[in-house]
Amino acid sequence: MNEKEQNLHSLRGAFNVLHVSGHPTTVKALANFKEQVAANSGNTYYEQIQSVSYNPDLQLLEAIVSTKRDSGYNGNLCTTGSYAFVRFYLNYGNGWQDQGYSAVNEHDIPTGTDCTKSPEKPLSYSASLKIVPKTNRCSVHVLPQVRAVLEWNQIPPANDPNYSSVWGNTVDDHIQIKPKNEFVVANPVFNQLVELTLLHPSLKLADAANLVPGGQTALEELKAAVNGQPLELSKLVELYKGNKEVSAARFGLQQALPIMQSYDAAEVAKNIDVWNKLGIDFNAVLAELSETNANVSYEQLESIGLDYNLEQFVASFRVKRPAGYSGDLCTNGSLEYVAFWADWGHNCQWDYVGTTTVNVHDINDIPKDGLSYAAVLPYDFNKVRRLCSKPEVVKIRAVLSWGVSPSVTDANKLEYWGNRLDAYIQIKPGVGSGVLAPIFNILGGIPVDQISDANGLTIPGAKFALNQAAVNDYSPFGGVIVIQGPSFVGNKYRIKVTDLNTLASYYVNNDFVAVGWLMVPPYVQYTTVSADANFYYDYQTFDKNTDNVLARFSPGTNDLLRIDLEIEGVAGAFTKYIQMDNLSPVISLQIDDLGNCSHYKVGDIITGSFSVYDAHLLSYSLVSSFGGSVNGTSNISSNFSFPTAGTTSPCGKVSLVAYERTIYDSQWTNNYSYTEQIICLQQK
Repeated sequence: MNEKEQNLHSLRGAFNVLHVSGHPTTVKALANFKEQVAANSGNTYYEQIQSVSYNPDLQLLEAIVSTKRDSGYNGNLCTTGSYAFVRFYLNYGNGWQDQGYSAVNEHDIPTGTDCTKSPEKPLSYSASLKIVPKTNRCSVHVLPQVRAVLEWNQIPPANDPNYSSVWGNTVDDHIQIKPKNEFVVANPVFNQLVELTLLHPSLKLADAANLVPGGQTALEELKAAVNGQPLELSKLVELYKGNKEVSAARFGLQQALPIMQSYDAAEVAKNIDVWNKLGIDFNAVLAELSETNANVSYEQLESIGLDYNLEQFVASFRVKRPAGYSGDLCTNGSLEYVAFWADWGHNCQWDYVGTTTVNVHDINDIPKDGLSYAAVLPYDFNKVRRLCSKPEVVKIRAVLSWGVSPSVTDANKLEYWGNRLDAYIQIKPGVGSGVLAPIFNILGGIPVDQISDANGLTIPGAKFALNQAAVNDYSPFGGVIVIQGPSFVGNKYRIKVTDLNTLASYYVNNDFVAVGWLMVPPYVQYTTVSADANFYYDYQTFDKNTDNVLARFSPGTNDLLRIDLEIEGVAGAFTKYIQMDNLSPVISLQIDDLGNCSHYKVGDIITGSFSVYDAHLLSYSLVSSFGGSVNGTSNISSNFSFPTAGTTSPCGKVSLVAYERTIYDSQWTNNYSYTEQIICLQQK
């Protein structure tokens, strides 16, 4: 370790104490600290954003982060380690808008060597964030600028897109937002189908189509309007007529491949004649395709990694040109295929993992630097999961191919357009599905080891499992409770709930919908999961349940619950405790104004009383717009007085807000109650 590296190692350790100290001189100390880190070229010495991209169909922002060192991450894999936080921004043309943040859990992991004796670093992770972007019709392209800001072990401040990281960097790019569907149903038969399903809610639209004459045709017309139609060869010829940048071999690839792969001479001759009649020399197309391999002039993979939270492979690639993708956003466009491979055995033998796609289009106003897309492939890592004492680092490969699905047998094969990249990932530790045993690992959105068995509340420092967003210390749970864990396909499980206040118990038996994955649009599938007569559910296959959801139910209580998971035919149960709280803060605010909002005069003292109660209160704030406030973190019932002298606005208000710690619906926090009283001051 040279002098600069030693300096950085010392600075890294000091950073923890500095940024959590809360000392009044912290701001000045941090400024000096940044200068020292920069002086040693250390901002990206430990971790660095490689790319920021977006998946339009899944509405996922992805920032691929490389972790470069063996140490400096606050502990090994059996500890909580540290976090690399990424805050995302979008700019639609009128300034940066904060989208929120996600994080990657980092640890001290010794650098091993792969089967070629190459060091297994850096490790590539992806921090993802689901957003609800602004959109428009397909003829109006929405191409915002995206920014990802990385900081180690502290969340980058909100609404500060120009934040200068101590440890980390900032990356900008452009992305494409999927347009909203706009279609007009001109077929009156379809209106009959809708009316029928409204009158009979249990009747599916597809069933109604079988009952109404012409229903099937109307339904197919609607599907075509929603999904769009691929352009035929004649339309593609017309579209790219005069565009010398897009050759017939490119835009006609989909139509040329069947001819090239056919053994029917008559059929081949017939199809070639179609090309000739359109003014295209098919032999010239064949010649160009024979010389085209791994061409990256249209699209190119730039980085790949593992989404550690959602446990899915991510590949970031760039679309470079305005045309050559089989039509604009009002058409089907074309598909970019990405196949993933992994060397699970660490023996230089690639195992095929799966293939995913991203829908791309001609965009005539594409930015000069192109557009950054994210290809996402969910995967069941329970099959390869290990305990934290044995970090599992794996070499992966991604193969990009436009218009043609990559090989599923040869990881080295490249198609006409596209490229491949290798990287190293680290699998999240834990108990996988290799050994049949009752277990779940996420309860109410929180990892089970971050929920206290003593009181059912979250422990300090707890975070949501799927995005590492922080929750309040000692949080209870309310609303919908989601249980997630490994799937042992072919087996059945059931979940028992016991109220420890009343000792009453029951088995969860409501239906729930599992969300699965498809390789091509619409990319998602939904499966209704039902319990049998003995309250057992079937474990679902991963493609039907990518989030590994085992139950989704609403206890509707404020008591401490014991949750037991049992597997049919297997002894024992897996048990966790969870404290429920479904009551919002109870607040009251009373102004001493005798029921007259204009009771007070300018210069008077406004008096009144207020109260706040919640079993798990986070904080409250009583504020006068005329000046003055009362803040606290404990339940209270008290009087107040606020001055009005010197006010320049005759009308204002006194408001009271109280926040609770509860995690609701397994996904959101900081529920609050609010009330206010309007006051208009009279002139003296």
